[in-house]
Amino acid sequence: MCVIADYNNSPLRHNVAVLTKLIISLLLVLALARCNRGHDLATQKREMTAAEYDVLSAWLCGKVTRKNGINPIVIYDTTDSDEGHLLHDDHGQPIPWEKQAESLRKKTTVLQQSTLDAYRKANGQPAFLRRSLRPLTDYQLVSSTQLEPIFCYHCGFWPAFYKQFPGSQGVLTFSRVGFSADGTQAFFYYSNRCEGLCGTGDFVIMEKHNGQWAIQQEINMWVS
Repeated sequence: MCVIADYNNSPLRHNVAVLTKLIISLLLVLALARCNRGHDLATQKREMTAAEYDVLSAWLCGKVTRKNGINPIVIYDTTDSDEGHLLHDDHGQPIPWEKQAESLRKKTTVLQQSTLDAYRKANGQPAFLRRSLRPLTDYQLVSSTQLEPIFCYHCGFWPAFYKQFPGSQGVLTFSRVGFSADGTQAFFYYSNRCEGLCGTGDFVIMEKHNGQWAIQQEINMWVS
């Protein structure tokens, strides 16, 4: 049974122009498809923990349900914190993690420092996602090998993607999950990239109540 609640909805913040975000969205999907080319990351990736699957499953229960008519949800099978995108300013200059963390703390008063530190540590290496998520609708895990023939140069891009995955929401990607020292708060990043002006990237703060995870706050980082 999924229990979800949204205690504090944060307004969307547009960081750059919509057109720029659309271009970035397409480039990042292509980067996902090429991330394994030329070297084998299998020995570098870790496994997601059961606690992380619990958090992500609770979020999925609240955000994507059978009512959406989406079948299946398409999820990238490797975690990605989007750091290469988020930690650069509008001029393409790198932003240190410390400044990003300071910016996040300014956006919310509920995020604990231990949670933020755990998130940073957890995302030092990517992890595999297995079929251990428990949303209210079916989902499909996709790999870079599957995305490469779709988003490569001169390939079909989104029309080809939707032909292969009809009715899907696009490509949903999760980061690793960081937990507070007492285990009652969780923090992760997700992005969803799709055709048209429907992409988004958000940080999510989850809180555990009576053994169930619920959304405490979401912090929008970009939209297209």
